[in-house]
Parts: sequence; structure tokens; C-alpha cells
Amino acid sequence: MTRFEPTLIVKRLVVERREAVVYDERFHAGVNIVRGENSSGKSTVLNFIFYGLGGDLSDWSAVARLCSRVIVEVSLNGLSATLSREISETSGLQPMDIFGGAYDDAKSAPRSEWLRFPYKGGASRESFSQALFKLMGVPEVSSDLSGHITMNQILRLLYADQLSPVEQIFRVMPFDRADLRDTVGRLLCGAYDSTVYDNEQRVRELDKEFDTVNGQLRSLFSVLGKADQGFTYDWIDAQRSVLERERVEIGNAIQIAERAFYTLEKKDKLTLVQQEKSYKEVQRIQASLLKAKHDRDALALAIADSAGFLRALNNKLEALQDSSTVAQHIGAVRFESCPSCYAVLDLETPHACHLCKTPFDSEQTKGRIAGLILTTGLQIRQSEMLQARREEKYTILESQIRAMESSWKEASRRLASIQSLPSSTERERLRELHRRSGYLQRQAEDIEQKAQLAETIRALSDRKNALQSEIYKLKSDNEGLRAQQEARMAAAYTSISTEIKKLLILDLRRQDIFEDPQSVSFTFSDNKITVDDENYFSASSRAILRSSFFLGFFAAATKNPFFRHPRFCMIDSHENMGVEAIRSQNFQLQMLRISRESKVEHQIIYATAMIEPELEDDSYTVGAFSTSDDKTVGIKMV
Repeated sequence: MTRFEPTLIVKRLVVERREAVVYDERFHAGVNIVRGENSSGKSTVLNFIFYGLGGDLSDWSAVARLCSRVIVEVSLNGLSATLSREISETSGLQPMDIFGGAYDDAKSAPRSEWLRFPYKGGASRESFSQALFKLMGVPEVSSDLSGHITMNQILRLLYADQLSPVEQIFRVMPFDRADLRDTVGRLLCGAYDSTVYDNEQRVRELDKEFDTVNGQLRSLFSVLGKADQGFTYDWIDAQRSVLERERVEIGNAIQIAERAFYTLEKKDKLTLVQQEKSYKEVQRIQASLLKAKHDRDALALAIADSAGFLRALNNKLEALQDSSTVAQHIGAVRFESCPSCYAVLDLETPHACHLCKTPFDSEQTKGRIAGLILTTGLQIRQSEMLQARREEKYTILESQIRAMESSWKEASRRLASIQSLPSSTERERLRELHRRSGYLQRQAEDIEQKAQLAETIRALSDRKNALQSEIYKLKSDNEGLRAQQEARMAAAYTSISTEIKKLLILDLRRQDIFEDPQSVSFTFSDNKITVDDENYFSASSRAILRSSFFLGFFAAATKNPFFRHPRFCMIDSHENMGVEAIRSQNFQLQMLRISRESKVEHQIIYATAMIEPELEDDSYTVGAFSTSDDKTVGIKMV
């Protein structure tokens, strides 16, 4: 069967009470009916699935509070994984342990093969929502307003529970926000592109940098505008030439004066104390400079090596995320002869590699691929953090090296000056010449500072132009992406509305407006749905309308590959909302119709006490019919 991505299939649910297993049932693709008497634990089972997949749940039933752990075996885009969460009454923000493979393999696997992910991620650790999104190929969604989208928020549009108000779309949660609901709805409709948010973030960063660069340029031009001369490279080169000529002349004069000094009969004693001190200072700075340059060069190599490693990890992740195709074709590779000795090989070994005879298990392969994706994601996150630290250290070293080079040059000049400074009766004339030489040296330093300033201005101007170009391009890209998103949102909206209208028309004749609805409108941000602009109906009709929204959304996703809906839907029973048995059974037949019409992998999980007789079949039901004496969860309440 064709698979749209993302696709989520629950394959098995296991609930533990300490060491004992109190619930263990297998689920299948297509329709899954959890049936039983009222108050026999059907909703508890659906809540366990919701929680095990990453939902927030703290209001547990009495039986559920006695349990200690929920384990859900899932298929995510064809990849097998097992999810485990401890049950806590005090906090719903529990971490999740994930194993790449089926539950039976997970039971015997060492603890080291499980990966623990926190509820909230950080700089060096992904959250379990981020890990699951990576396995499903769902983009990581974050914005300044809505924050990070989590599995809980996604599941709110996949699970129609009993306790949420029937006039609302989303599963109820405290501190709900309109912008968050809109983002989740757009994401599942396939009308959210993370590139838009990334571009917006980048534009904000570039705008801040642009303001800083522009401010620095204005300050520099304000200062330089008061100078008499033009501030150009030509002017700087001319000044350098004039100073160099004067320095040569002074140098020649100093040599003549020194020769005259050394021809005198009497010579003053020269002291080497100051000279030796300056020499040691030059040596000290030079040694520090060499060490800093060595550290910088070693760090540059580490940064380049790490960048290559990160590229390799990202390429590996991209390859692994196409793992369904990989797993499908593993085992199809055939050698007619041994690649070492060229002997003809036996190709008749079933379910095993014909070369090494190792048994081949495609499900285990998919599980290993899921584990590799999770491990690779963690490696990328940690490597990026270490790379950022290296780059920060490299910048600091560069700054220190520039400062040390400046100190070294100054110390060298002092040493040269002391070495050429005689001590004699001709000292005064030589001092005057050296004072003039020092003045010219300061002028030369001033010219070099101005040259650096000119280079700074050039670099800032180039950066300003580059920032303007990048900001313009990102904004233009976002305009095009937003237009595409709106077109896709309109297409998704129309498809969902069409499916809901069909469900309402096929409902039993209980609500006049449902018989021939002209329009079905809904808004994620306002969290409501209307039929022909009306939203006041009987409680039972509102329950049917809400369930029809979830099922219609699901049906549209099975027909349109651009949806990011995981083709998974859970609906709790209608009987507590006043829906009569025959009407609920008719709705179940519509679920079966949608499932049979679907050409792609999907899953519907439905709980009811009033099962449609046609669905009372092992291919549609999960477990036995539960009763007040034999409940779904095997715990006897005293």
C-alpha cells in the first residue's frame, strides 16, 4: 500500500503496573474498535495511547493511577520504534525513552540501546517531540509567539476525546493560545514551511547587525568629516611616501653623528641594563605570540575537521530519513560470485543474506534505522554546540594575537631605539635626532591606524551592502513562500470541508441543517466550526459535528500527499454525549467507508459501547469486549 509521509501507526500498547503487565494488545492499520460497556476502561486505553505518544495528561482515572508505565510500539513512516513513558500524577511533563525496533526486541535489549529524551529540549539535547518529528519527517516548528510545537499539540488535532467541549475543535488544555492553534493547524494542513520562520529569524538577526554596522559607519564618517584632508587610500599612500623619505634622511644623519661620536678619544660607558631588559621583553612577547598562533592554527584545523564531520552527519541523516526505500531494497542485492575468490554462490538461501548467510529481518532493519536516526540527531546537536564553542575560542585567539603582534612591534622598536642610543658628550645632538625619528615613527603609526580605519570603513561598507542584499532576498523568498502556503491552505481547507459535508449528509436525519449543508467553515485560531454560519445545535449533533471534523480532516489527509497530518485518528465514544446507538453505528460505517476508500497507510482508533454489528470482526476489533467485571486494564479495584 502507498504511504504518505508522515504516517503514524500504533502497533501495540502495553501498560505495566510495576513488574506486571496489566494490558497488552496489538493494533493494526485501518479501523481499530475498542469496545465494551460504559465505565469499563475504553477511554483509559485511548488516554494511554495519547500519553504514550507524547500527550500531556495528568488527570488519570483511578485504575490508570495504579499503573506505572505506558509502552507503545509504533510505525513511523514505516520505521519501527518503541516508546516508553512513566506515569506520574504530579507532572505530565515526563521524559520519553525510545528504542529503535519492535517491543519484543526492546524487552530483551540492554538499557544502553534505549535513548532517553526530555520533555523540553535544550542546546545539547533534543526533546522527544523533536526526535519523533525527525523520524516522521515533520519540520521542527518554532516561533516567537507559539514557541516550539510539541507532540502534545499535534495530538490535540488527532484525538477527539470525551472530556473536551463539543463546540471546540482542539482537545482542551490550560493556557491555550490562538496563535499556537493556528500554527498547529497550518502545520498539519501542509501549509507551514519552516523556511519562512528560519528566514524571519535570519532577517531579524541581519536587521540588528545592519543597524550596528550602519551606526558604526555614521560615527566614523562624523569624526572623519572634521578632518582637513581627504580620507582615501591615495592620500594614505602619499603620506607614507613622504614619511619614509624623512625617516631615511634622519637615519642617515644618526649614522653620521654616531661615527663622529665613536671617533672621539673619550667615550662614556654604555649601559646594557635597559637594552637587556628590552631584549627579554621582546623574547617573552614573541614566545607568547608563537604559542597563540600555534593554538589558533590547531583550532582552525579542528574547526575544519568538525565542519566536515557535521556535513557527513547531515548527509547520513538525509540518507537514513529515506530509510523506507533502503529497508525495502536491503536483501535485493545479489552477487553471482564471491567478490573475493569469484566462486559461484548459492542464491537459494531464503530470508537471509546469500553471501554471509545471516538471517534477514526487514522489521529489525527498520528498527535499527530508527535508532540510527535518533542517535545521529543527538550527535549533530552536540557537535554543533562544540563547534560553536571552538569558533568563539578562535575569535578570542585572533583578537589576542593581534594585540600581541602590536605589543611585539612596539617592544622591538624600543629595543632598536635603545641599541642605537649612545651615551657620550655628543649625546644631545643624537637625542635631538632620535626625538625627530620618534616623532616620525609616531606619525607613521598614526598613518597605519588611519589605514586600518580606512580598511574598517571599507569592510563595514561591504558588509552593509551584503546585509542589504541578503535581507532583500530573504524577504522576497518569504513573500513567495507565503503565497504558496496560502494557496495550499486554501486547498486543504476546501478538501477538509468537502469531507465533513459528506459525513454530515450521510448522517441520520436528526439535524435539518446537516441534510444539505451549503458550507462548512472552521478556524483553528478561533477553535470553532460552523455549518452554514450556524454553530448552535443539540448536544448530540455537536458531538457528531466535532467527530466529523476529526474524521474529515483525516480523510482529506489520506487523499492529499501535501498534508503533514500523520494519517492517524482517535475518536472516543459518543454515548456519553447523548448520541443514540443507531446514529453512532452509522458514524462507524462512515469510518469504515473512509478507510476502505483510502489508498494509503492509515489508522483509525475508535472506542464505543455500541459497536456496529458489521464491525464485530477480528479485522476491526482490538481485544475482547470489556465489562464492569472484566475491564480493559487488568486491575481489580477493591
